[in-house]
Amino acid sequence: MNIEAFQFHKNISEKVRKVATSVCSSIYIYKSEMHPIMTYKKWTLHKLLNLKVLTSCILSTTLGTTQIVLAGYQPPSDQKPPSGYSDSSGVRGRCKATSGRSLTLLAPTTHVGRTTSLHPTFAWFIPDNQAVPIQFSLYEFDTNLKPKKLNIYTYQFQSSQGMMKRSLPQELPGLSVGKRYLWQLQTLCNNNRPSRNPVARAEIEVVRVPQTLSNALSVTHEPSLRANLYAEAGIWYDAINEVLPTPGGQTRRTVASLLTNLAKIEKTRRRHLNSIAMSNAISN
Repeated sequence: MNIEAFQFHKNISEKVRKVATSVCSSIYIYKSEMHPIMTYKKWTLHKLLNLKVLTSCILSTTLGTTQIVLAGYQPPSDQKPPSGYSDSSGVRGRCKATSGRSLTLLAPTTHVGRTTSLHPTFAWFIPDNQAVPIQFSLYEFDTNLKPKKLNIYTYQFQSSQGMMKRSLPQELPGLSVGKRYLWQLQTLCNNNRPSRNPVARAEIEVVRVPQTLSNALSVTHEPSLRANLYAEAGIWYDAINEVLPTPGGQTRRTVASLLTNLAKIEKTRRRHLNSIAMSNAISN
């Protein structure tokens, strides 16, 4: 669903919902009013049929209006390649404290991902259930694409198995529109040889919200719809953030769709991303 078609789809869905609800209600009322002229046995059977008809109508109406086209991430047409400070694999190093499988960034690493938030959210996947310390760091690129560490955004926390996410604290200054940053996760599992600690890096750019996208977002609070709009506009970080914190079948399918789409772009991480997407899709 593109941005231009979004409002049309919303209006049609609302009309369908109203008509379906009206028809279902009429059927129920008509059947209910027939019971005085029936025998008790027939009336009891008819009451059960009424309930079945009404339930079917409600389910049909709900499914018809909440089914959402799953998000398809479209990288920006003017996408930028990553700098030499982050490689295409996204992860370096090994950690003996775990099974040997490193965390997977849920973000583009073969191009610079985008966000419209000044306090963006970063997401990743931890395959192991053993908690280990992780350090988050953020760097700002200068005009020569040399990164400078922003110490105020550096902090540590414990990992947990599955999908994790962290947002830049609202009490700290926000990032700047038009600026490019590098974010890094380091698993602190080897104090004696820090160079062997797994390090995952990706780059992010803050952009302004296109007016057409802003208009489309203003008419819906549905997470999967909003994720779809962001994804088709090439704004990865905002798309994944819309659906990761919200439980439920549709949002989980949208997360799986986003990751599957990203896997087609991220060839070196395709297997890991597809595996995460599959596990997320089947755990509804």
